Amino acid sequence: MINTELLINLSAAAALFGMMAYGILGGADFGGGVWDLFAAGPRRKEQRLAIQKAMGPVWEANHVWLIFVVVVLFTCFPRAYSKLAIALFVPFHLALVGIMLRGASFVFRSYQSQTTAESAGTSVWGVVFGIASIISPILLGAAFGVVTEGLIRV
Repeated sequence: MINTELLINLSAAAALFGMMAYGILGGADFGGGVWDLFAAGPRRKEQRLAIQKAMGPVWEANHVWLIFVVVVLFTCFPRAYSKLAIALFVPFHLALVGIMLRGASFVFRSYQSQTTAESAGTSVWGVVFGIASIISPILLGAAFGVVTEGLIRV
């Protein structure tokens, strides 16, 4: 006999774990992007290179947690997923655009730094990376705040 209450609780715990993992690990990525945007002074080039080297191996893997949460919600809680997807359509999609811009600009900036003498300097892609690193977590945080305040009825 399958205990449905246990399955629901385990699914909710898995989604919560995924959100916490994304919040912690993704927060480091977003913070690195903000730091990259505001890097200044005589060591800004070294700071940007350090951020690029630190984030390079893991920046894309952190978003797997976000995908995991979406899949758990879609699979285990379809009514809640549909309500959230409809009510938070604009902030979710703008955050996703920001995440895509972050990824694209991170990669394009690294290719640009390989081909130009201004390695890891302020470039258009660096600015896009930094701004997307500010906007995406703000939108995700606003959506999380709306949900935790109970402003969306499921």
